[in-house]
Amino acid sequence: MVLQRNAANQAAVQVAGSYSQVLDVIEARAVVRVTGQGTTTPWTTLQNNPTNGQFNGSINVTGGWYKIQVRGLKNGSVVVSDSVERFGVGEVFAIVGHSNAQGSSCFINGVNQCETINGASDERVNVIAIDLNSPVYLQQYLTTANNDYLPGLAFSQLLKLSGTSPFAQEAWLWGHMGDELVARLNVPILLYNAGFGGTSIQNTYWSAYDIPFVHSFIRYSIRMPFVNLRNIMNLYVPTTGIRAVLILHGENDRFNPTDSTYKYYSKVIDKMRTEFNKPGLGCIVALSSFVGGQNDNVRLAQSQVIGRPNYNAYLGPDLDVITTTTDRPDGIHYSPTGQVKAGDLWAIAINNVWSAITPYAAEIQPMASLICAPANQLTISQPVGYEYNWSTGSTAGSVTVGTGAYTARIRNTQKRIFFPPAIVVPANVQPSSPTITTDNGTWAICRTTGLKLISSFAELNTWSTGATSMSIITTTPGVYSVQTKHPVYGCLSGIVSQTVSLATVNLNLQMQASKRVVAVNDTVSFRLFLQNKSDCDAGPVTIKSRLPANLGVVSADASTTVSSGLITSNILTIPAGAIINRQFIVQPGAVGYYRTAAEITASTNSDFNSKPNNGTGNGEDDEAVTDIRTMTYGADLYESPNPNQAQLPVVQSNQPTPSATKADLSLSMEVNQQVVTVNNPIVITLTVKNLGGLAATNVVVRNLIPANMEFIESGSGMSVNGAVVSGSIIQIAVGQSVSLKFIARVISAGVYTNQAQIMSSDQPDSDSTPGNGYSNGEDDQATILLRTAG
Repeated sequence: MVLQRNAANQAAVQVAGSYSQVLDVIEARAVVRVTGQGTTTPWTTLQNNPTNGQFNGSINVTGGWYKIQVRGLKNGSVVVSDSVERFGVGEVFAIVGHSNAQGSSCFINGVNQCETINGASDERVNVIAIDLNSPVYLQQYLTTANNDYLPGLAFSQLLKLSGTSPFAQEAWLWGHMGDELVARLNVPILLYNAGFGGTSIQNTYWSAYDIPFVHSFIRYSIRMPFVNLRNIMNLYVPTTGIRAVLILHGENDRFNPTDSTYKYYSKVIDKMRTEFNKPGLGCIVALSSFVGGQNDNVRLAQSQVIGRPNYNAYLGPDLDVITTTTDRPDGIHYSPTGQVKAGDLWAIAINNVWSAITPYAAEIQPMASLICAPANQLTISQPVGYEYNWSTGSTAGSVTVGTGAYTARIRNTQKRIFFPPAIVVPANVQPSSPTITTDNGTWAICRTTGLKLISSFAELNTWSTGATSMSIITTTPGVYSVQTKHPVYGCLSGIVSQTVSLATVNLNLQMQASKRVVAVNDTVSFRLFLQNKSDCDAGPVTIKSRLPANLGVVSADASTTVSSGLITSNILTIPAGAIINRQFIVQPGAVGYYRTAAEITASTNSDFNSKPNNGTGNGEDDEAVTDIRTMTYGADLYESPNPNQAQLPVVQSNQPTPSATKADLSLSMEVNQQVVTVNNPIVITLTVKNLGGLAATNVVVRNLIPANMEFIESGSGMSVNGAVVSGSIIQIAVGQSVSLKFIARVISAGVYTNQAQIMSSDQPDSDSTPGNGYSNGEDDQATILLRTAG
């Protein structure tokens, strides 16, 4: 670990930890690892008569590379000791920039001419290593930028491919720069790297100020690339302090005018200082613009930022002096020789200005408090006013725990992360807390036979139900707990609790009428089918159907009640996979159409894709609708009342307002059968509709038939050329549709995608571009999926 030194070449180093035996005093000292690389301190008292299992104090250490030793004394004798083998007081820098900051390849004739050079040879050049190819990084950090997915305080030497948190995979030029810098300063350095290849200072500005932008690989939605710097400043800098931010941008800003680029640099620097409450945070800005040659508009902006009075922006290296193709094979990125030159220039530049920059010191890490809990456990509580992320997975402010080591990251209201010292809870005379498992691997009651909860201890269990067996069967949701007793001492373990719920099910309701056309006052039978599509039992369930007006009830089965046109059926249990049916008979009393609806109005188990009693017009599968009509025509429509209908979102049309100067063509596709038989003909109909304000003429439509399908004939004048079937429409009037048809057949079994698009028209289309592909999502394209039978 490396802490930022102050102007006096010192740091107040907090030394804290846990102990597990009675001590009179705890002392610490820093011992130089190599002569001439610091000053060994005398033993310093951290705490006299420590209590509560934790110690905390500080020692003043000058710039250098050390071993930290800690010892505990009782009655004047050392009884316990520990150490941290590598610790430094020196310089801390954060790197921000594009590919020449992050590290990059450059392939010339298939060979990478920009392979990274080795990392630092001096162990005093430190980073927090990170694997950018790990599943957690790829699947979590790159999609959320949540710094919970970045490593904690795990410091190591910068090696060739050790990675540098939060965003660099390779050493690049920085290992060499580190070696050169520690040789000049004779103190260790710590580097964080937020470089993001392909970005610009403009992208950084936009993401810093939450200005939306679209980019092929930068995720604005998670505030890339600025969020990487935010994570450095919030996650690491509170613990280590910082001297300055090294800014290496410019090449990707070459197309912006000087005043804009100046603005972006200034605004990013301002944002750093205000957001992280470091108004004097120093920035060392590289002169960097070279892309086959230097770009003076960029250099002028960088120079203006550096030359701004009292702005704490300092002159970094002039990297534009690295110009040869030997050093920049692709005209931008550094070859190994270019990396060495760039590293040298950075080391010189930092050495020239570091002493003029006021550093920010490491902040004091908060301490947890310990309280004895029942059963000889400890309740560890972090300070109030934070968000918490324990190594146990808990997010509470305190945890009650037994033997082990416990750590936490805690976040204050300004999003700063702190790492309170680890707490080590010693062994005791209690038995370990048991674990609870279940017979189905979940915490939900799936069968009416109940859920078996199983203790990890075979004997001496005491359940919250009073049972003393190894396992219990529960048929009721609730919280269940168990504790065990030591067989010799009788000490009770901690109570382990688990919440048991009812399993989620998938209930599907369907309704069928015995006939769809019926005479007035004749009878028709309605049957309700309730299917449990899940693997778990369900029940009880209530189904209701509110009958339309003029539809009278003749009879219902024994488990169904009728009251004022309301059909109610209560079902106690529906086994997994079962179908329960209910029947009632009605008769229409007037001519017309009758639309009858039913729904599940109550269910003990929650349904994962439906909500009971929320109306019959939501399209959920716990509702069903069927209709009948009388033989004698009647225009009246009688519908089931729907008093509990959920509010559905209003669907807004995406069609443009018709223009008198444009057509608006849309294409749809129909087939006479989607499940086809090999070698049997199918009819494909392509319909073009014009919703614009201008008639369309000479409209050409093309259909791309898939492989293993062949064109037979067309009665609409369509022709085939290879895999493309084409047809023309002379005119489509406003508001009218014209269809083209052709017959084809599949010649082998499989699944096929048939695609078509409007290729051209004499008139412009208000919302589509003819002939620009089959899958752009425009309404002048159509696709249908076909599969063969069997």
